[in-house]
Amino acid sequence: MEHPAPLDLLSPQVAKICGPRAPAQLKQMAASGLAPLGPVDLVTALYALSYEADEKLADTARQTLVKLPDAALHGALDQQLPAFVLDGIADGLLRREDVAQKILLSAELADETVVRLVEKLRSERLLEVVAANEQRMLRCPTIIEKLYFNRAARMSTVDRAVELAVRNDIELSGIPSFGEVKAALEGELVLEASEEPTPDDLMFMSVLSSEDLASLGEDLVDETLEAQALGEGSGSEAEEQVKSAQQSLAGLTVSQKIRVAMLGNGTQRAVLIRDSNKLVAMAVLRSPAIRDSEVIRYSQARSLPEEALRYISSKREWTKNYQVKVNLVKNPRTPIHDALRFLQHLRPHDVRGLERSRDVPQAIASAAKNLRQKRGR
Repeated sequence: MEHPAPLDLLSPQVAKICGPRAPAQLKQMAASGLAPLGPVDLVTALYALSYEADEKLADTARQTLVKLPDAALHGALDQQLPAFVLDGIADGLLRREDVAQKILLSAELADETVVRLVEKLRSERLLEVVAANEQRMLRCPTIIEKLYFNRAARMSTVDRAVELAVRNDIELSGIPSFGEVKAALEGELVLEASEEPTPDDLMFMSVLSSEDLASLGEDLVDETLEAQALGEGSGSEAEEQVKSAQQSLAGLTVSQKIRVAMLGNGTQRAVLIRDSNKLVAMAVLRSPAIRDSEVIRYSQARSLPEEALRYISSKREWTKNYQVKVNLVKNPRTPIHDALRFLQHLRPHDVRGLERSRDVPQAIASAAKNLRQKRGR
């Protein structure tokens, strides 16, 4: 919404105080909360003045608004403030949970305001209030998408919200891994709402906020995981840390792992990309947080399922990177037709290396030989 609202949407009394012809002294009194106004007009006036061109006056109005006594704010909210006022004052009042809750429960509150607020909320309690309004979420599914990516939202709350969308045939395109989430929920029990977080919620938040592997670095985590896959365990401290992280992640449900893949850090994704469930590996690749450096490492991982390597091969923004092409051709798990396609783009010394390699399928080695002969190098 654009602010401030036109004067013709304000009450005559507020318009008189906040209009361009209003005396500066009167505006200052209103901005300081000293004007003789009822709760609704007072809050509306402070809203309008907080968008004044005079930044000092606007700041005074904003400060007065956030410090208003509960009686004044609740009195105004009980009388249903218009949507534009609620939109304009909500951000500044998020830290006053009782007031913020009343705003979120207002029938006048616009869906677009809820979408914006859900991104900013860090209160589990307030996010529960948002998720309880199923009618609003069905009308505006973007709210569900914003809930999913808010780290403060309980996992059980997110599951219920997503399941609501699935049940009503709503496609949540704002969740890149929605297909995987949908498939995962089909085999899981979605819990009813509760006043307190469930043990599963607490475990999920503990894993999501974990920094167990941060000190190792993603490269060392990858090396350790690849060594594990090849049965080359060393008993090192790094290996023990990785095993501990694997165990904590293994305790999560598939839908929880997928959300960690979306919201977690690179070291968590390095573990999850190798999960035995393909839905989890695919969610890692769809994560909006994934970096090119991760894709380079994943493209050479022989523990990845063929479906994951096929997905990497299909992403032009990733395969523009020469090292990704080389890794995909060298990786024996890459679908042959994709490997052959990228082989055509490799440099002569890489083609020669593939021709002699025993680690690639014979079809790739033979194609590399034919390509070298064709190029005459």
